[in-house]
Amino acid sequence: MSRSRLSAIGFATVLALLLLGLATPRLVSGVVSGPFDETVRALGRGGEVPQKDVRIARASRITALDWYDNTRYASDLGALNYALAMRQSRGSEVHSRLIAEAIASDQHAISLAPSAAFSWIRLAQAKVERDGAGADIAPYLRMSFRTASNDPRIVLPRLNFALAVWDNLPEDVQAMTADQIRLAMKWYPRELVRQTRARYRLAEVRDALRDDPGARARFNLLYFLRRDAV
Repeated sequence: MSRSRLSAIGFATVLALLLLGLATPRLVSGVVSGPFDETVRALGRGGEVPQKDVRIARASRITALDWYDNTRYASDLGALNYALAMRQSRGSEVHSRLIAEAIASDQHAISLAPSAAFSWIRLAQAKVERDGAGADIAPYLRMSFRTASNDPRIVLPRLNFALAVWDNLPEDVQAMTADQIRLAMKWYPRELVRQTRARYRLAEVRDALRDDPGARARFNLLYFLRRDAV
């Protein structure tokens, strides 16, 4: 059964429950948002998602939040706004509006749950997108590290961003990033090599691994023999 068909059934179910007076705000928000959860997950994995699907998922989160104020929906909306902004010309009216909405959504998510690590990292990304490489993003990265230092879901996207802005990070945040490099080497060695190459951060990554000769030797093997391509 297609996702649009499931969504239509879901809305029909909610309408029936509303007429019966049985639907709760939480139930309604779940039915409205549920069919589009995979779109959000696909974006999080870095997959190619059609713009139409992103827009529909965004509308589902806006509607869900009207019914039930929830950290996940607010954070999802931040991700969807940011994803749509990145498909616009930088500096255009639409790009600026979507970045502003992404920031507002993630700030709202954090106000509901300060442990919303993805929202902290996306705030940093959105601030750079709005204000340029010199934006003061260290406080947001610190909070992302402190609230989810060992969450496998966020290690790679956060590390990819931190490596990109490494030169503008204070020493304590660079040290936190180095901890993530060591985690990535344990969990995602090939992805770490790809990010190192893409961000031109060989010296920084090798330095982070200096106290673990085995890990550093494996990294060298993957990097210099290009084993990450396998």
